[in-house]
Amino acid sequence: MRIAYIVNQFPPSVTTGLGRYVELITPYLAREHRLAVCTLNDGRGPVHHASGTVTVYRPLGRVLGAINRRRRLNRTRGIEFLLLTLNVVVSNWRYFLRLRRLGRDERPDLVAVHDTTNFLCGLLCHYVLRLPVVLHVHTTEYGIAPQRSISDPLRVFAAVERWLARVARRVVVPTPEVRDQLTAAGWDRTPIDVVYLGGTFERVLADPALDRDELRLGAAALRSRLTIPPDDPVLLFVGRLERQKGIYELLEAMRSVRKDVPGVRLVLVGEGDDAGVARIVAETGLDGHVLTSGGFVGGRALLEYYAMADACVFPSLFEPFGLVATESMALARPTILGAGFSRVFLGDADRPAARFIAGTGPDAVADAVTEVLTDPKLRAALAEHGERLVRERLSWARTASETLAVYRAALGGRP
Repeated sequence: MRIAYIVNQFPPSVTTGLGRYVELITPYLAREHRLAVCTLNDGRGPVHHASGTVTVYRPLGRVLGAINRRRRLNRTRGIEFLLLTLNVVVSNWRYFLRLRRLGRDERPDLVAVHDTTNFLCGLLCHYVLRLPVVLHVHTTEYGIAPQRSISDPLRVFAAVERWLARVARRVVVPTPEVRDQLTAAGWDRTPIDVVYLGGTFERVLADPALDRDELRLGAAALRSRLTIPPDDPVLLFVGRLERQKGIYELLEAMRSVRKDVPGVRLVLVGEGDDAGVARIVAETGLDGHVLTSGGFVGGRALLEYYAMADACVFPSLFEPFGLVATESMALARPTILGAGFSRVFLGDADRPAARFIAGTGPDAVADAVTEVLTDPKLRAALAEHGERLVRERLSWARTASETLAVYRAALGGRP
């Protein structure tokens, strides 16, 4: 099968969950199929690159390329978000032109559009190139979710999303909750398939060469660099620093948590509204109790952050899937999840794999965090059940197999 992949991130440019998704599923898809990947250029990547059965096309504009080479744009800032949006739209037009120029023997059997931000290329491939389109919905934060990332009073983006969904042969979502949300929003003309994702650290933790003692030493060194005393508990947050991730409620909750767990340190790993975080920390008297990574963290360094943590908290108001939960649970960290996460992470009701926050708001977050940090038996149980859930139930091999089954169904069983 020849698959055209329209996606905003592709390795080595990986800074969000979507980038990790593509990075982890691509090796499985490329084993027996050919992928033509059309993706954004951060200003440093080659325009064209081929390796094995994967060919990557990264169009580069002069103005946006020059900006990106100086620094990565921050999507939580209005002007920079608009520049990012412009980059996506212009790149989509170039993807379409690229696909249109392909010869008959290179023409894709199917176009996989990842997220509705790539609607332009998806619609053009359907109407102009007459190619079958499958839409992957990794987030609904632009047109459907109650807590949206953009202001769209006329609901233009929501209408464009429904349009793309109508012309797509299939829609793929990562959880039943996302499927139900799309159905409630009127996406009822296209089959919606649920395909769970695997865990971020699946290959890393399965590697016999992984030295866990060395990882613990690295975590201890990180704690020392952050000047956290050895006996003070560490609460870890990983993700974008923005409203959807519940970061503001978490910071407000820390005032209450400190009363019951005086030495607690909250470590924030990610990028986004750094100024807003700094303001809340100053206003709530949390100086010295809230530490930040100073930006995106990946690879071995991220493993050390998780290994350092006594518990992890992700109080998201909405998560399409939430790969950070798989990261925390795979490393046997007691995990606290916001109501926005899928109940797939709950596991068995009598042996929960995660502590879900009951409701929203700072008080609900504080109650859950305090309960976990002050109960050693609960932490041990969450660590055990969470690690088992990710190891036994979530697999990228299964994700790829089920995804390819959807593609074949979209082609009517061909090729």
